[in-house]
Amino acid sequence: MASPFKKHAAAPAELYHVPSLAECDDLYAGLLSKRVELNERLRELGAEERELEKAIAADPTPEVRPNIAALLGDGPTAKSMNRKKLAEVRTNKADHEAALRAIESRIRDAKTPAVRKAIALVKPEWDRRTRVLCEALKVVEMAHRELAMLAEDVEAEDIGASYFGQRPGFLGDPRDGRIAAYLKEVGHA
Repeated sequence: MASPFKKHAAAPAELYHVPSLAECDDLYAGLLSKRVELNERLRELGAEERELEKAIAADPTPEVRPNIAALLGDGPTAKSMNRKKLAEVRTNKADHEAALRAIESRIRDAKTPAVRKAIALVKPEWDRRTRVLCEALKVVEMAHRELAMLAEDVEAEDIGASYFGQRPGFLGDPRDGRIAAYLKEVGHA
């Protein structure tokens, strides 16, 4: 007996690239790029801050503020110049952290429009695959009903359907089970 599935056997699913939100929306992509740029610069500033802190800690010269050194006729010390640079780095780092918080907020705001664009792009493929699934489920549903009818006939002859192996209980009732409910839910009943 020929299998009812043989003529309906589907080829493997076509490769489909689900686009990222960045691919769907240039504004969203730009914000993500800016976030990467700010994070990279923040890492660099953090490394520079640690190096300056090490240099200041390792410098044994006495602390002399640049203004006092100028009054004494001395040039600024390396330690005082490093402290000045450290203050600048910390200010720059704080600015980058604030910019990152602003970018995160903008990314959150831009996500919904980007998602809408992605949905518009992916929806046709989703619908196509849902139709393919529903057609396959209709074949399964028919096979399930036919098996249930055979089981009823076997039981009617007092043979006992349990002798023939497991029945697909996971599919629910063959007349109004899970397959029928799903097909109805997605509008393919």
